[in-house]
Amino acid sequence: MDRWSLVVVFLAVAVVVVGHALEGGSLALLWNPAAALIVFVGSGLAAFAQMPASYVRPFFSMLSWLVAPTQYSYDGMVNKLVTCGNALRRDGILALERLANTETDPTFKKALTLLVDGYDTDIMRATMELELKTQAERDLDIINVLDNLAGYLPTLGIVGAVLGLMQVLSNIQQPEALASGIATAFVATFYGVASANLLVIPIANSLRQRVAIRRRYYEAMLLGLLSVKEGSNPMALRFRLQGIVL
Repeated sequence: MDRWSLVVVFLAVAVVVVGHALEGGSLALLWNPAAALIVFVGSGLAAFAQMPASYVRPFFSMLSWLVAPTQYSYDGMVNKLVTCGNALRRDGILALERLANTETDPTFKKALTLLVDGYDTDIMRATMELELKTQAERDLDIINVLDNLAGYLPTLGIVGAVLGLMQVLSNIQQPEALASGIATAFVATFYGVASANLLVIPIANSLRQRVAIRRRYYEAMLLGLLSVKEGSNPMALRFRLQGIVL
């Protein structure tokens, strides 16, 4: 998810709030700390209870993609590969070693190191494909926490509404406060349904797309490095990869 997506999500939330106001609803009615505690804290704890402790740091690191997503440039990748191909043709394998030592992308650096170390093409492909698959599966497991959260939010919203109605009905001897109490009780349901559908589900799907883009990027990179290993012409390499869509 990039800044544009965050703006769209914010606008979706704003549309719901403005629609509520246009119908004559009070914005103050949407604020209920007790309902927020039940829905958001309760749902969060239920979702995180299923996540291994080792995933906590990667989870919050992944959330940073929402404001500062890593950019994967097709042209930048091809330029790197063409540089590697030209260096290999001109100066031999030691030139690739120097490029590997200065590379900042850890995945690209590892693949380039395997090439420099002279690993067989099949071994190199199997090693990198296993790493990419494992990385993607771990990230999708982390994103599943958000999927679980999207399921818990509406459920805890109903729980909050039921608890609110119980409180209202316990004071049924004050009928003038009954309608207001019922309205307040259903704020929890609003919190759960709105946050799940307007925030958590879009965020989870956006992160899932970022994982898919990253995997396609590195699969194309691996294909390119294997072509470099085979001695492909840089122009032919660019033509071979031009069908990649990130």
